Amino acid sequence: FFHWFDYKAWYPLGRPVGTTIYPGMQITSVAIWRAMPHYMPLLGLQPMSLNDVCCMVPAWFGITASVSLGALTAECSGTWSAGVAAAAIMAVIPAHTMRSVAGGYDNESIALTAMCTTFYFWTRALRPDPAVADGRATKASVVFGVLCGAAYVYMVAAWGGYVFVVNMIGVHAAALCACGRYTSKLHRAYSLFYVIGTLGATRVPPVNWAPVRNLEQMGPLLAFVGMQLLEYVEVQRRARKLSVLQVQLLRAKLALPIALALVGAAALLMQFGYFGPLS
Repeated sequence: FFHWFDYKAWYPLGRPVGTTIYPGMQITSVAIWRAMPHYMPLLGLQPMSLNDVCCMVPAWFGITASVSLGALTAECSGTWSAGVAAAAIMAVIPAHTMRSVAGGYDNESIALTAMCTTFYFWTRALRPDPAVADGRATKASVVFGVLCGAAYVYMVAAWGGYVFVVNMIGVHAAALCACGRYTSKLHRAYSLFYVIGTLGATRVPPVNWAPVRNLEQMGPLLAFVGMQLLEYVEVQRRARKLSVLQVQLLRAKLALPIALALVGAAALLMQFGYFGPLS
């Protein structure tokens, strides 16, 4: 797929299809089609053709997008009643139905599922655990942080709207820190999400190194760097039994030289044209 060159598209130049489109939708369709002979006979059904699978993918993923949004709402509100209501609304709003009609084969058909699933795993990773005290990391923050990163990679492979997803999670993480709600749980969840997601995103041909070069994606990167600083201070707080004032002083002491170093590095890289333009 990644070496496919279509001589009929953009004639007479042709088009390297595998490196100029987001491959998530095509790979998903082929994966479903290849899996069908293994489980369809068990249900007493005949496998479908690849063409029929492509026609039905938007409808199938319209269902999963509604379920994912319902799970996200239930996680945020703490009640499954709100989740069911949100899923029902998602299933009928025009903006979603126009992208989940059978035969409407477009990137958004699977991207909404990927987006809602990524947001669900992110919020699930931050669920409080009564058994864990003193702001320490939880098992869920690690497990669902990894799953959040994996879902984000799928989102990147599906649609260019992945920039919105990474910025929303970055803004949420930064807002929690600004509100004084930083914990090691937040550090584990965001760090795993960002590292796994960014490494996976760079392997998608149309994206390449954009996550660490585009100006519109610098915010999540800065949040990641800041999170490492805060976690170092948090480790020192526990080990040395620091007071609130000592914690704030240590944060300021470390933040100033790091900020100056980042500004200097950014200024130097801009001279070499490292950063890409805003899209």
